[in-house]
Amino acid sequence: MKFLRDAWESKSSALWLALMRIAIGYIFIESGYGKLTTPGGFASHMGGTLTSFASKNPYPWMVNLLHTVAIPNAAFFGVLIPWGELLAGLSLFFGVLSPIGLLGALALNLTFYFAAGWTGASTATANEVMAIAEVIMLFGMAGRVLSVDQLLGGLYARVLPWKRQAAMKGNLTPKRAPTA
Repeated sequence: MKFLRDAWESKSSALWLALMRIAIGYIFIESGYGKLTTPGGFASHMGGTLTSFASKNPYPWMVNLLHTVAIPNAAFFGVLIPWGELLAGLSLFFGVLSPIGLLGALALNLTFYFAAGWTGASTATANEVMAIAEVIMLFGMAGRVLSVDQLLGGLYARVLPWKRQAAMKGNLTPKRAPTA
């Protein structure tokens, strides 16, 4: 609790990025789990959904992608999307390999925006806001606090080569704001 009080008083951006990461992770978990537990199966309706998305889509390259890749493989994407949402959500919620989870979440939101954003302002806006937040979190290194990444920082440095360099520079743990 002292960490939260200290972060609140110092206006630490790391805490706010972590809370945003956790909230977006929850949204993805809820969405992915809902699709996986839909009676009748989310995947069974995927072909019709993708065909609808392609019908009046304003992006010709997305129409082509939907017709040549997604619609012929609708059953595969009907399984891939909910599992992708669930895994990205778990990564963000718990802060496990956060940069990878953020890239996955960003890819999902951009795909959803270009495929279905034209169907309504709420769909477009939700995906735009989440994509912008994910980019901010990615550059702000939102996995630094309140995360498994923070707890396993030393292990990651031994296992992942790009973290080893950060460990040598002493950049694996977040810097605390000076107190007055």
